[in-house]
Amino acid sequence: MPKSIANYWNPLSLDNNKKWTPIIGFEGVIEEVTLSQDQDSGEYTRLTRLHPDADTASLGKKKS
Repeated sequence: MPKSIANYWNPLSLDNNKKWTPIIGFEGVIEEVTLSQDQDSGEYTRLTRLHPDADTASLGKKKS
C-alpha cells in the first residue's frame, strides 16, 4: 500500500495552526504534523516545530 499524501499547504500560515499537534511529554514546547504515512510499514514523514524560547535541555546533547 502506498503512503498517504497530504496536499500542499503552508505549515507557517496561521490558518493551519490547528493541524499541528503537541508531542506527548513536550506539550507547549514541540509540535508536529504528519505529512504522509505508510499504514503497512509505519514509515512516516513529519515536520516538527519548537515554540519560541523552548527549553530542549531534557533531550540531551546532539551526538556526532
